[in-house]
Parts: sequence; structure tokens; C-alpha cells
Amino acid sequence: MRTLRLAGAASVALLALGACGSQQGAALFVGDERVPETTIDGYVATIADFRADQGEDLGIHDYSGDREQVVVYVLYSELGEALDLTPVSSAGADGLEAIAVQAEDYFQQLVERSEPRPLTESETAAAAEAAATDANVAAYTQADFELLAGFTDDLAGYIEEYDISVNPRYGDFDLSPLPSVFPVEVPQR
Repeated sequence: MRTLRLAGAASVALLALGACGSQQGAALFVGDERVPETTIDGYVATIADFRADQGEDLGIHDYSGDREQVVVYVLYSELGEALDLTPVSSAGADGLEAIAVQAEDYFQQLVERSEPRPLTESETAAAAEAAATDANVAAYTQADFELLAGFTDDLAGYIEEYDISVNPRYGDFDLSPLPSVFPVEVPQR
């Protein structure tokens, strides 16, 4: 009887380990798509090569911002494909450049299909606070804020619908173009 219990416990442990192993090495998930860390790391290496060619001292460079930007590009590209958005032609571009062009186009398409909504009281207060410290945000109109509110609502819905998540290696991740006003956190997995 003890042997059966030990065998049962071992099989449960192996199943749990197998489930963890299927996520190991993944940078992010969008629906059924699993993007490996090696893909993200390859794009970050492309940025590092460019920086080195420009004479930047890579020994003191912090790569976290580059990783975040690459994850955003890949995430929007994968989301656009999952939503069957119309891909943009990126003739002449390849690798990271093609992903960046595609991501920016998908981002624009997602914004265009969003429905503006009125801001809540807390969002209005956060927008005023952000505008007081950021000249770019101060230039936003009420219509801009309302469109961003609708867009971030859509993003939160896409995150849930497509089970979007990011590897904790990339830190806390907010997909919002204006996180201090409309936070859209991407869960970690």
C-alpha cells in the first residue's frame, strides 16, 4: 500500500514538473502561440549589435528597456495575427525591423477599431496629474483620453480572451500607452 501511495505521489510530481517544463523557456504566450525566450534574446542581440556599431559601451548598457520594447513588438505582432488584422507590407525589412513595423501597424489598427468611452472620476484625476508633469500628455484632448480609455479596455479584454502572459524574467509588464492613467497589466506566467 505504501508503495502505491509513493508511486501515486511520484506520478503527480512528474505531471506537475511536465506542466512547468512546457512553459520553461517561453518569453510570452498569446493564445496558442508560445514565443521562446531565444526569439526575444535574438532581437535584443540585434539591438546590441546596432548599439556596438554606433560605438556604445555595451559593458554598462542596461538591456531591460530593450527587452521590454522587443516583447511589446512581438506581443502586438502576435495579437494582430490572432485577431486576423490586415498585415502591413514591410518590403525590404526583415527580423526585428519587420516585427517593429508590423507591431506598430497592428497597434494603429487596434486603436482605430476602439470605441471611445467617458473617463471615470479616478481616470480624470490621474489624467490631470499626468498632464501636469508631462508636456506630451498635456497636449492630449478630451477625445484623445476617451479613445485611450476605450483602447485600454479593449487591450484588457484581449489579454483575458487570448490568455496573454509574459515570463517574469521581463518584470512587471504594463501594455498601456499611458499606464499612470489607464493601467493594463499583463499577467506573468
